[in-house]
Amino acid sequence: MADMEELVQRLERAVSRLEVLSAESHRRPGDCGEVNGVIGGVAPSVEAFDKLMNGMVAEFLKNSRILAGDVETHEYQEDRNDLVISETELKQVAYIFKCDKSTLQIKGKVNSITIDNCKKFALVFDNVVGIVEVINSKDIQIQVMGRVPTISINKTEGCHIYLSEDALDCEIVSAKSSEMNILIPQDGDYREFPVPEQFKTAWDGSKLVTEPAEIMG
Repeated sequence: MADMEELVQRLERAVSRLEVLSAESHRRPGDCGEVNGVIGGVAPSVEAFDKLMNGMVAEFLKNSRILAGDVETHEYQEDRNDLVISETELKQVAYIFKCDKSTLQIKGKVNSITIDNCKKFALVFDNVVGIVEVINSKDIQIQVMGRVPTISINKTEGCHIYLSEDALDCEIVSAKSSEMNILIPQDGDYREFPVPEQFKTAWDGSKLVTEPAEIMG
């Protein structure tokens, strides 16, 4: 994850330099001399952009696995139940964006997985060393076959998580979400436990204490 963060920071710095160069470049094409055998050449900003796309951007795309198309097009997946990522590496990040009524299986071990703006989407994965995030989504199902340390649910309506025996120590972090259920394997089946949505907070004389509120029925 640190390698990816460093790469993103380098990419942001390069884009900033490109923007400055583009703003400061006022030379006409004919004043650029001869570049790559072309009379008049190209503007420095164009050369910088070309180096950027062939350098750090290419490296970023190589280290990332993007479902729903590549970074430029963001092609959506809909009504697909045969989506599989089988060739994975530990440093890879899976980003699933605006997929509808589809199922994805990720084999092997990856760094992290993000589900963003998806509806009626199911994810099955083996192992994640970092975090699985669900953001701005609705009606999501996640099945953990191996291990994952943390699953984060944010601004999501409806999320069912099936944990494996090896993932029972997984931490579930939720915010601004509803209809969340964790399914625990027991006696060859799953037992469902709802994630609290309501909390009560009280002052104990020295600090605030917050705990789940029991729903009176």
